[in-house]
Amino acid sequence: MSATTITTIPAGTYGIDPAHSNVGFEVRHMGIATVRGQFKSFQGSIDATGHAPRLEGTVEVASIDTGEANRDGHLQSPEFFDVQQHPQITFHSTATDATPDGEIKLAGQITMKGVTKPIELIGTVAENGQDPWGNERIGLELQTKIDRRDFDLTWNQTLPNGNLLVSNDVKLVISVSAVKQA
Repeated sequence: MSATTITTIPAGTYGIDPAHSNVGFEVRHMGIATVRGQFKSFQGSIDATGHAPRLEGTVEVASIDTGEANRDGHLQSPEFFDVQQHPQITFHSTATDATPDGEIKLAGQITMKGVTKPIELIGTVAENGQDPWGNERIGLELQTKIDRRDFDLTWNQTLPNGNLLVSNDVKLVISVSAVKQA
């Protein structure tokens, strides 16, 4: 797939196809290895009816999956996401920009654990086209880094060598396939 500019996204409203999309994250553990996880339940839309596309999305925090049930339970607890009090993470873009080389920048607001902060997702718009069933699709590949402490995700331990058990820097990785709505 090659990158395109945001001006080549066909006008319309697109629903995110969760079966062909991923909302994930990467974080260093003990300064040694990268732990990857994803949220299995999410929904969203891309509105390309105006001057610049807008992305809206909601993630169900209880659907977190790092491949390790005990860790997932700890991440759902009040020490991290506190899923009982804050069951969702939301994002809505407020501005879109594209560079001549096809990079897209979506400025927006993310709300996590009751804290709303501005972030900028950077990535590409994939070529659009029809799937085998006649649906028009577009794709987005986006990422950014956040400091989890900005969202009151402060639980941690300092190790004997000075490293943190869980890095404060978290990479968000989003890959979206979206279907044009009728």
